[in-house]
Amino acid sequence: MTGCARVTSHRADVVIRLSHPAPDLALVTIDRPAKRNALDQAGWRALGDVFRAMPRAVRVAVLTGAGGHFCAGDDIRDAARVADDATARAAYDSAIATCFAALNHAPFTVVAAIEGVCVGGGLSLAMGCDFRVARGDAGFAIPAARLGLTYPIAQCGRLLALVGMSGARRLLLGGQRLDAAEALRIGLVDDIAAEPIAAAFAMAEPMRAAAPLTVAATKRALDALATGMVAAEITAIEALMTAAVASEDAREGPRAFAEKRPPRFTGR
Repeated sequence: MTGCARVTSHRADVVIRLSHPAPDLALVTIDRPAKRNALDQAGWRALGDVFRAMPRAVRVAVLTGAGGHFCAGDDIRDAARVADDATARAAYDSAIATCFAALNHAPFTVVAAIEGVCVGGGLSLAMGCDFRVARGDAGFAIPAARLGLTYPIAQCGRLLALVGMSGARRLLLGGQRLDAAEALRIGLVDDIAAEPIAAAFAMAEPMRAAAPLTVAATKRALDALATGMVAAEITAIEALMTAAVASEDAREGPRAFAEKRPPRFTGR
């Protein structure tokens, strides 16, 4: 079972590919290798659309890039196109924010499989995933300070939660590029593998059998804690937790434990 979401920007085709190695697994691929998978406004919107429309059966998704790179972040030329037009810039920013909301609030486990370039907004995408597996050639950077830009506060929070204050300052203040080994050492990635897609699916295998409503509630809570958004998110978090506790899955878990068998969770 495969699918493809295609959009056309003002410059080039941006393709977000969706395939399903199994009904409960998804592979999302940013396919714009000529631009090292940099995303323009249409691309950000398309990627968000794919995550929002993910089939209910999906328990694990792997996000990757085509052509040997993960994602070079914003298409700088497309961003420059709207820099002096407040209305156009707001629409561009909205596309990015909507994409990150869809990724950050995905109710299933998401793992980034990273090769080559993973910088700027591309690194934000990777940090928005639950885990990150990198190939040895991967490189990580946040060039905002070298471009006269700032990194969104929510992304600063995610970075701080992963690498601590010293690591965050290295990346944010100096735009320092880290190789995969250093990224692993400071906690920016969770593993290095020659085949990151396969390793990403293997890493998430335990979550494949977890109760979906519990996963959704826990992810939302952890993300809010990491980004300092607990007050803004508390209503949504409590609703997800209430739904999990009241679900059939909450009854199935103890029942399966008592019967000494694996639980059969349905997300209901």
